[in-house]
Amino acid sequence: MNFQDLDKIEDHQFYLDQAFKNSKKMSAVVFLRTSGERISRIRTTEYEKIKIFERTLIERLEKIIKKYPSIDSLPEFYQELIRATMDYDHLKKSLGSLNWTINIIKEISDIYKRKMKHVDSESRIKIIMKQYYGRISSIMNQIKSNLNYLEESRKIMKGFPSIKTDLYSIAITGFPNIGKSTLLSKLTTAKPEIKDYAFTTKNINLGYNKYVIHKIQFIDTPGVLAREKKNNIEQQAYLVLKYVANIIIYVIDLTEPYSLKEQERLLKGLKDYEKTIIIYLSKSDIISEDIIAKYKKKFKACTSLEELNKKIEKDLKKHFSQ
Repeated sequence: MNFQDLDKIEDHQFYLDQAFKNSKKMSAVVFLRTSGERISRIRTTEYEKIKIFERTLIERLEKIIKKYPSIDSLPEFYQELIRATMDYDHLKKSLGSLNWTINIIKEISDIYKRKMKHVDSESRIKIIMKQYYGRISSIMNQIKSNLNYLEESRKIMKGFPSIKTDLYSIAITGFPNIGKSTLLSKLTTAKPEIKDYAFTTKNINLGYNKYVIHKIQFIDTPGVLAREKKNNIEQQAYLVLKYVANIIIYVIDLTEPYSLKEQERLLKGLKDYEKTIIIYLSKSDIISEDIIAKYKKKFKACTSLEELNKKIEKDLKKHFSQ
């Protein structure tokens, strides 16, 4: 899913200005092309201005609706990500307000187009047009906050990861700064940012590889902590594990930037997802062989890329042969 194509949503006055500009630009052309008495030509011109004003606003609002993803038809991961990062009800209400506005603009425009057909004086035409513009401007002003919220939401969505929820996916998870991004770079061609401090991965990193003819998606999740209350970054990681991952690679760092007790507690929580979990011991080249042997046996863990790939391939073979 890619949210990068969502266009900027302007404020209500921008769309009104566009409608005024378009209707004014066409008025001179319509007047020159129209024959008959002056009052008839003015009436026809103002009638066309209402049509252009109406069409411009409706096209702009419909474009926003069309470009915005249908929230309820999104993959479950993205639905939950939206709920975790923004006010879901406010978002739906804001989108709904645009449909309401389109219908009201059509109703009001029809009323004033009918009025324009029977008007018989220039002064009355001016009054009708002033009333029309005033009513439409008032309606657009009512959705000012909705347009603002849709733009705020669009900015958040543009930061969403472009995860392919239909691909077989392997998530790499664990505490911050324990080698997850380094592992992703070894398993795929991805080049994530790797630095020697916690929370380097502030977003989700993606990489890809192939198993026979099948494309496999690897997801390096932001570091998570074994705690009840999760921040937005951690929520994204947990949503990947719950809704996207087919296999979870859990990285344990025996140098203990976080205690083994905490790392084991987080591992225990991941088992609730009822998914294949492969444990990988990172930084094994700087740990004594005795300690490595002890925890390799305890966790039935991998300590090399070769071992890890064999376990991954075993699960992939099982999955794709079904």
